[in-house]
Amino acid sequence: MRKRLRRLLLTAASLAVAVAASACGPDDERGASGTPTSAGAEPVAGTPTAGTPTAAKPSASSSTTASQNPTPARTTSAPTSAPTPAPRTRAAWPRISFARLTFEIPPGWTLTTDGNDSDACVQPVNRAGLPTMFGCAGIAIKSGSIPGNEMRPYQARQPGGWYPATDVQPCPVRPTTLADGSFNGITSGTSASPVESGLRPVGSRKAAYDRWTAACASGYLFAPQAWHLPVSRVLFLDYTGHAETARVLESVRFPG
Repeated sequence: MRKRLRRLLLTAASLAVAVAASACGPDDERGASGTPTSAGAEPVAGTPTAGTPTAAKPSASSSTTASQNPTPARTTSAPTSAPTPAPRTRAAWPRISFARLTFEIPPGWTLTTDGNDSDACVQPVNRAGLPTMFGCAGIAIKSGSIPGNEMRPYQARQPGGWYPATDVQPCPVRPTTLADGSFNGITSGTSASPVESGLRPVGSRKAAYDRWTAACASGYLFAPQAWHLPVSRVLFLDYTGHAETARVLESVRFPG
């Protein structure tokens, strides 16, 4: 009887020790999160998993500092462009006609003719002291049967085509006598070939252009120029060079 009681007591003690050991064992597969996951499955979006850092929320002190010291906004100014200058308007010139052509002449200039439509000169009204060639102190205009070198019919690129005279003509400047009393005549260029030839615009058409060089006994040099319109049978001659010639030629209008 005593032996059976001892065995029962020993058995009860063993059971008590086993229960205590079970209570002190490791956790199950839930881990620290307490949320079980399947092997290989991705975490649900928005749910941080173990080992993934999360952004720290700003503290109240840092928020206050940011609000008290705001970053100044950048301001950019639109680039300013220079004002567009107003277009210049050319002063009006009077328009005249000759040899069935119309063209402008500078204010203070006039048209003189030989009484018909074969020979004219556009020149300043006050021409005292200005270089003058064949009685013209501006732009000579010839029409019809135009004389060229020494009265030969005029042709483009003609040697001395600007010089119709058959004798020695006075120099365009100081045309009378030199200091020693000698005659200041034209000494070269009266039969020389042009130094430049080509086509140049006259109004809406092209003219045969020629330029020669000439000299006087005094050493005065000049460069006669000619614009020949063979269809219209008109020749413009600028013997000594005038700034106004370009605009006069540009303004030429033809009949029709």
